[in-house]
Parts: sequence; structure tokens; C-alpha cells
Amino acid sequence: DGRVCGALLLNIRTGRLIAARSRATLLATGAGATMYRISSPSLEKAGDGMAMGFRAGAKFVDMEMLQFHPTGLLVGNSVATGGLLEEGLRGAGARLFNGLGERYMQRYDPQKMERATRDVISRSSYLEIATGRGTPHGGVYIDVSHLDHGFVERSFRGMVERCRDYGFDLVHDRVEVSPSAHYHMGGIAMDVDCRTNLEGLFVAGEDGGGVHGANRLGGNGVADSLVYGGRAGDNMADSITGRDLPAISETQIRELGAKWAQLLGRDAGENVFKLRRELEDLMWEKVGVVRHDTDLRAAVDELSALKVRAAKVRAPGEASSNPAWNEALNLMNLCVNAEMVARSALLRTESRGAHFRQDYPASDPACLKNIYLTPAGEDMTFGFQPVKFTRMAPPEVGVTTHENDLRHH
Repeated sequence: DGRVCGALLLNIRTGRLIAARSRATLLATGAGATMYRISSPSLEKAGDGMAMGFRAGAKFVDMEMLQFHPTGLLVGNSVATGGLLEEGLRGAGARLFNGLGERYMQRYDPQKMERATRDVISRSSYLEIATGRGTPHGGVYIDVSHLDHGFVERSFRGMVERCRDYGFDLVHDRVEVSPSAHYHMGGIAMDVDCRTNLEGLFVAGEDGGGVHGANRLGGNGVADSLVYGGRAGDNMADSITGRDLPAISETQIRELGAKWAQLLGRDAGENVFKLRRELEDLMWEKVGVVRHDTDLRAAVDELSALKVRAAKVRAPGEASSNPAWNEALNLMNLCVNAEMVARSALLRTESRGAHFRQDYPASDPACLKNIYLTPAGEDMTFGFQPVKFTRMAPPEVGVTTHENDLRHH
């Protein structure tokens, strides 16, 4: 009936389902760009909140806008691959080199060089790697060895120690890094009070979309979580005044429980861990840092088939403490999110912010619109709405002043 009345939870240690009734429900699971081969979030962040929102019928915005951080560590097949070396290194004077020893940012942004924005450096590094000028492990090098060694040790102790943990000497040697899927600017559409199109459902943090536009500034993710986490709590409390606890459909709970339990009872089916790697490779190669119509169309088709395969994987064993079962549920959520990203990216026929189309390398003023996604069962529909400027209006829309423009007060 368009109202969220709680959540169905799974205790992965016991395998027990828990139905929680609630007058107001908050999705704040941290999203997670872990559908990519190289990513910075911890692997248990599988976009659960967004996938739950999709299944409930929540509206989404800007799902094509996914930020890649330029310097994620390369540590082979370790889960540490993708962990970040932060911007402070480049701000202090770190240099980036390709596998040929060239300081390649000279080709892409000769003025700012390594101090260019995340999207520019990630794209430049990706192109160097894709054109065969990468390092032995498929990355580029970051180098601070020319800086005072004591300064590096004192100023970047955490990063120095992190590198040493994996056998790298950040102080004296070059270290291999790669663009790493990092943050989803898109998410569930919400208003300034964190309300969604579904009564009783609120959203905050990375599960919410529209806060950062097409390109988040470093550090603003924390501000987002603090501000909207607080606003969500206040407004949820206000919204439940005088409301009774809603009833939960026991039929719906049984159906979901049975669907999840099917994964345990199968004798045959694909290996869930291999299938997740297939998803990560597909997203990295066809819906990644650099995108193209041909790749995106192929990805949409492949993701549709992969989603069907993901629902048929096997997770042998008991429900309690079963990593294969947990991963199977993660994979189904990742497939939902991946399809939303790919289909939205296909529709944005321009480059803007973190979204770069090789076949449409420039921004198009006619595309200065938000892409909204609405679930339609297992499918999804899309719509475009012009961006609403409430504080500043960019010159590209032909507006030089705005009634609320902070630059004129």
C-alpha cells in the first residue's frame, strides 16, 4: 500500500530471521561500490540498503554517478586491494608515473598535474593502464620518495604503516596504485528531511541520492552522514507522533524466507564466489571509469542474464554461519544495484562529473537533468527532470544571476 512497516533481518551467525515492526524505518547501510573489481569499501557493504529500497518501490536519482578514487593500493588478490592512499599525498607533492616511467598527468592536465580532481586523475590513470602503459600488476605508480623522508613518516604515518603491512615502502619507493570504486553519489531520492516517496521510509548517508550532484568533494561524505543522519533522526521522531505500530504481512515474511532458504537446499548451481568475480569484472570493464555506448549496452544484457544466474547459485550447508549463503544474498543485491548504474549510465549521453562517456566526452547543457529511476517489479522505468538551482546557477544554462545566489548577497 506504499507504506514501509519495518524490515526483515537476517542474523548471519544463527541463520535466524527477525521481523521488526516500525512506525518509521531508516536505510543507512553505507551503500557500497563493491560490484567493481577494485573498490575501497569493505566487502560486506553490498548495497543492501539500495537493493531493499528498490524492492520496496523507492524512487532513485543519479545512479550513474559513481566516484572512483585515483589511488587505491594494489595488493594482488588480497581483499586489501583498493584500500586508499588519500589525497594528502598528492597535495604534499606526490608524483604519478606509468609503467614506462612517464609522469603522465602532463598529458591530461599539465597545469594541475597530480593536484587535479579525483575524476580527472582516475580517468587519466585508467586510460594509461588500458592503453598498455600500466605497471606489472595493472596500475600506475605513486611516488613520494623525492620528499623529505622524515616529513613523510610524520605527516602520513597511517599510510606509511598500511603500506609496510603489505610489504611496500612508501617512504623510499614507488608504490603501485589503481583507480578504486569509492562512493556512490546516486541513491534513493529524498527531500531535505530525508523522506522518500514511500511513507514511513527515510534515508541518510550513501544510501541517499542527490546530495553531491555529479561529483562529491573529498571529505563531504562525513558531513553528509552527520547532517542527514541527524535530520533523519529528528524527522523520524516527529513523524511517528500519534501513530500505532503497523501490522506486518506474515505471508510476505514466509515468501521471502522461503526464497532465501532455496539457496541452501540446492545440490546443483553455480559457485557464488566465482559469479561475484564475474560481476566485478563486468562492471569494471564495461561500466567503470571510462564508459561507451557499445560496452554499456552489452553490460545491460549481461547483467540481466547474470541476475537470473545469481538467483540460482548454490550455498550448501546450514543457515548458521554460512559464508556462501551470505555471499549469495549479497550477490543478488549487488546485481540490482549494478543494473541501476548501467542502465542510468546508458541514458546519460554526455560526460559530467564522475560519469565519463568516451563517445560523448563533453558536457551537454541539454543534459543538465537528473535521471530518476522508478522500480516496476523486477524492471525499472526512467524519467528526466531539469536540475533545480536553489542557490547558484551555472553559466551553461544561460543564467548569470539567481534570486537566491549566495554570490550576490
